[in-house]
Amino acid sequence: MNWWTTLGNYLNFFEDAPALAVDFALNGPNANYIGYGLAYGMQASATPIDVYPSELSFTEPEV
Repeated sequence: MNWWTTLGNYLNFFEDAPALAVDFALNGPNANYIGYGLAYGMQASATPIDVYPSELSFTEPEV
């Protein structure tokens, strides 16, 4: 499978987070062994993934 196909598949899993899809395609686990299963599990989880935190989240003190 070529890189573009893998990237396209990950983009289908992470439509709202294209940077995460690129990271999975370039640096993630092997897509055929665990990568797609991991991406599916992350997509299907009840807790949303916040891959683009707000700029203020780094300057606000923790409460």
